[in-house]
Amino acid sequence: PVTAITFDVAEMDEISLIVYDIMGKEVATLVSGVYTPGSYMVEWNAVNNAGHGIASGMYIYRYISNNEKAITRKMLYLK
Repeated sequence: PVTAITFDVAEMDEISLIVYDIMGKEVATLVSGVYTPGSYMVEWNAVNNAGHGIASGMYIYRYISNNEKAITRKMLYLK
């Protein structure tokens, strides 16, 4: 299974996109670095930072920029 998450960057900025479990524990860091303006898509294959598959359930992903912009969304993963 693969999930695609899209995001837009308005100006050069340091961006992070992190997936958390419902308890708030970090599961996977999908994006971390400086991005130029544009639209981006990142694919997540449902594995954690250690490379192990995750369990079915509710997850939260959070987009954070240095310009103090944070967007949080819920996502449901089913096997």
